[in-house]
Amino acid sequence: MSTRISATSNALKSFLAHLVSRRASARILSTFLCALIVILRSFSRFGGSYAFLVLSLKELVFSVQEDLAQQVEITVLNIPGAFLGIGLSTLARFLATLYEPGSLPSRLIPAAFLIAISFFAGWAKSRLPRLHLSARISCFVSIWMLATTEPYSYEDVWPLTRDFLWITISAAVICLFSSVILLHWTSTHLIEEISSAINDLRRCLLLSMEGSSLTAISDLQAMHAKLVRKSIKLSEAYAHAAFELRIGRVGVKSLKPLIGIVEHLRRELSWGMREPYAGTADVTEREDSLVSFDESVFRLTDNILKALTAVERLITVAYANSTLYRKNVRIEKDSVVTASINLNIAWTNTQDEVRKLNLATLTESRSVDTKSSADAVRAHSLYVASLLQIAYDTSHLLEATQKIGANHEASRIRVWLPRVSSQWFGIAPRTFIMDEYGANIAQEVTEAETSLSAREIHHGMAPYRAGAQETQEKRHLGGMKPGGNPEAKGMRRYSPSSFLCRVRHVWNHPHMLVLRLRASRAFRSLQHSSHLRHALKNAVGVALLGLAAFLPPTSAGYTWFKEVHGQWMIISFVWVLETNTGATWRVGYLRLSGTILGAAYAYVTWLICHKNPYGVVIMITLFDIPISWIIIRSSIPSLGVVASVTLPPVVLSQYIATSLTTSTIDLAFYRGLAISIGIIAALSMNSLVFPRHCRVLFLQQSSRTLGLLSQLYHLLSRDTLHRSRVFGPNDKKKVLKLELQIRNALHRSGALITTMHDELSLVPKPMRHYRRLIDKLQKVLDLMTGLRKVRENIPRQVTITAVFKERREFVSRICIALFACEHVFRTRQPLPQYLPSARQALEIVANCIEAQLQRAVEEDSQLRGLPMIYSIAEREVMMDLVDTVEDVSELCRELFGTSVWLTETWGQGLVENGLVSPGEGWHGTLGR
Repeated sequence: MSTRISATSNALKSFLAHLVSRRASARILSTFLCALIVILRSFSRFGGSYAFLVLSLKELVFSVQEDLAQQVEITVLNIPGAFLGIGLSTLARFLATLYEPGSLPSRLIPAAFLIAISFFAGWAKSRLPRLHLSARISCFVSIWMLATTEPYSYEDVWPLTRDFLWITISAAVICLFSSVILLHWTSTHLIEEISSAINDLRRCLLLSMEGSSLTAISDLQAMHAKLVRKSIKLSEAYAHAAFELRIGRVGVKSLKPLIGIVEHLRRELSWGMREPYAGTADVTEREDSLVSFDESVFRLTDNILKALTAVERLITVAYANSTLYRKNVRIEKDSVVTASINLNIAWTNTQDEVRKLNLATLTESRSVDTKSSADAVRAHSLYVASLLQIAYDTSHLLEATQKIGANHEASRIRVWLPRVSSQWFGIAPRTFIMDEYGANIAQEVTEAETSLSAREIHHGMAPYRAGAQETQEKRHLGGMKPGGNPEAKGMRRYSPSSFLCRVRHVWNHPHMLVLRLRASRAFRSLQHSSHLRHALKNAVGVALLGLAAFLPPTSAGYTWFKEVHGQWMIISFVWVLETNTGATWRVGYLRLSGTILGAAYAYVTWLICHKNPYGVVIMITLFDIPISWIIIRSSIPSLGVVASVTLPPVVLSQYIATSLTTSTIDLAFYRGLAISIGIIAALSMNSLVFPRHCRVLFLQQSSRTLGLLSQLYHLLSRDTLHRSRVFGPNDKKKVLKLELQIRNALHRSGALITTMHDELSLVPKPMRHYRRLIDKLQKVLDLMTGLRKVRENIPRQVTITAVFKERREFVSRICIALFACEHVFRTRQPLPQYLPSARQALEIVANCIEAQLQRAVEEDSQLRGLPMIYSIAEREVMMDLVDTVEDVSELCRELFGTSVWLTETWGQGLVENGLVSPGEGWHGTLGR
């Protein structure tokens, strides 16, 4: 009972806090003002019979954002979109008046304009997310102006244009006015995300020091998963902040190095701290050198934690201060400088202690009587290797933070304008209520998946090149022959066969082949463009649903369209149609639920208030309080948006249009019917015409990600495959580019899973397996990053050059496993029952390296230093990589099955008869 009371109390406190929040207050004020100007006849007369659309546009397009800068941005972007729609619609109406009212041209011209506007708006919505709302408002005003009025006359053109100009400007100005009064002038969202991510890094590092209990391990795994999400959100927040209007002293670009370093720290914590560090419980039984070494490790960890705290404080103060008065950050700057000095000292001391460690000591520790002690030493080495790398990156983090502090002291407060570019248009505003969570998450079909490969093109062009060379040689030889009949030569020159030969020669000319290849790429790009397909679906849907609006005025279809207010049917289709099927389903059922909620409240409002203007304004304003909470705080904002939009047409239509004869209950019913028809049409369009199912996109994306991981691992292993090759700067650039591509691909896959969950399917989807796959692929990426950093410090002569053959075998088995998994996701065929075992190859590599290290110790008993630690750490990272890749293979078997030709009984019989040994060089379903 007490638990329920406590939960109720917390919910009540959250709701009250919401009521006093700036954004909620600004939303409620804008609703009140919009309702007020619609009720007042002296103002609403400028909007005509459609004045109630001020509330609709207020909610759908100009809704109050989190800060003033974002409100200014959506106002500047969306007003031109509305004006463009109004201007084109006015032009269409004017051209229609040149013909007899009700004639075919007078109806065909507006229909053609509406379809064209819908096509280009659909393309802009899919291709340019920042213009998402601008494209929608263009469709909105065009539908109202072209599909809802009587046959056109010249006298009716300009008053309707004036009405919609007033409606648009009123909604935009009122929302902007409310924002100026109540909202913050700038956003601190990015700083809050960075501060939260740094705090989680500190907690993760602390958890790694607590001990090896099951609780600590579970908490650490949960923290790693949380950090992955935080890092992705951090990159998204920076992408939004970099293209937002902002007021402050320090530019957002100064934070870009911090975001990259936070991701590096997250990866190092992932690959280097497989389980919590056991500590020094047996310190009394260890050698003095090891005791001193452990103490330096703990001091370094403590200084890293203090450095992260100092960074968090300074950037919070530097970016949160957007007032005219500069806040003194001297204390925070001094803390960062002190943390930097102490960290460098601790880092140097730890490296000195590492150099004192004798390789023979650790080797003996690895071969003691219990396996657990050897595992502890290996985990210890892995921890130290990652900790040194963490300290290195933290020092760079401190340097970048010091620059931010210096810029804050030297800069004045200013307005940071967004950089308008193609990339700016490709990023949706951060607080835009996007019903499709993760729009543009599905990457366009790549050229490699839809056209010939480079090798195929090369071999396809080879015969033409050979033929051209042979023809040239024949001409050269023919020109050297004396004699010949000139008339016969002229006849052959103008014969049909000669003409065809010339055409074939021009068609297969090298320059023409280049043009043909370019034209082929352009054609395939258009053919497989999801943006053009979405534009086509948007235009076709609007044309079909709006067909009745352009029939002859005496037809039954036109009468039905006017009676049920069919414009809401078209608008619902435009608002529900999203770029993939799962998002359309989510938007559809939420909008239908919101319509029912809004229509029910509208009917209750009409029963209570009728045409009482004061009561109507009060009821509309009161309804916006819970709606604001749904939009701002809940995970289903579109439900609140549609509920809010449903209310004004039902409540205010009869108040504004006194000649309206439809009853309120019928109006609410027609509104729900039109919305339902539009939703069904959008779902049918996205399911039957160019369907983009998230599951198919996810499988394609997973296959591409596995292919990129295979490329990354092959690039990382080049120095082990070529004796004379060293990992150079160009290789590092390629590796970093591949890591970024894989990270983006994993993010898109995760977003597709979220949207896939909303797809309606008769067949249940293995969502749990898909989520596990993303986690495993993320782990593979982190481990490959760890391998890259560890291998920069290992002794190449001992651990690479001396074991080339064994390392090549290990690399090939990892690549074969990744290649098999990639094509399983591409073809959805069962995985082979057996694959070469990377685990066994790793054991061979590890034994050979250990033998080489023993031999090196015999030759030089004073072998010490970081290479020793990194050599042990590399084995641990490769072991984790093998485990994770085999987990991916098992997931592939569970998802797509196995091509089995040997049962478990047969396998046991072969083992018992001594024909094979268990797991002899292979990994399959019969055991590892």
